[in-house]
Amino acid sequence: MHTIEALMAAMLVIGVVIFAARSVPTTSMQLAETMDVQLKLYAEDFLNVLDMEREDHTSWLYHQVNGTVNGSHWDGAKNITEQWLRTNLNDRGVFCKAEILKLDPLKLKCINASSCFGFDEPPANAISAWKLVTVLNGSVPEVYEVRLTVWQI
Repeated sequence: MHTIEALMAAMLVIGVVIFAARSVPTTSMQLAETMDVQLKLYAEDFLNVLDMEREDHTSWLYHQVNGTVNGSHWDGAKNITEQWLRTNLNDRGVFCKAEILKLDPLKLKCINASSCFGFDEPPANAISAWKLVTVLNGSVPEVYEVRLTVWQI
């Protein structure tokens, strides 16, 4: 009889330990989700600052897309990346890839792209944020998407 009681007590203790172990949340998963949200906020805030309205009702981002930067040859994606490099995020290991895409009803065409420190393509877990910019080309509006993909190493 004592043997059966000992086995039942041992099974009860093992069951409680297994239940407690499975009910503990995984902190690494929560940390990764929190970091994804933080990266998304960094990218959105960065694009919002670049798209702040000026006195002439345009923005710095508008001029990067339109190509009206000091009347010279321009590379809008490279200029956006250079602005990113001026932040302290780059020192924290947060890298970016900027792309300017022309939205066309028939296809999506990449105008130009630039990445931090020679990264050609961001990793699969990178986070993207985008801003739409409308440029008037004569009387025809053209819509561009400025996409900023960020990741942390």
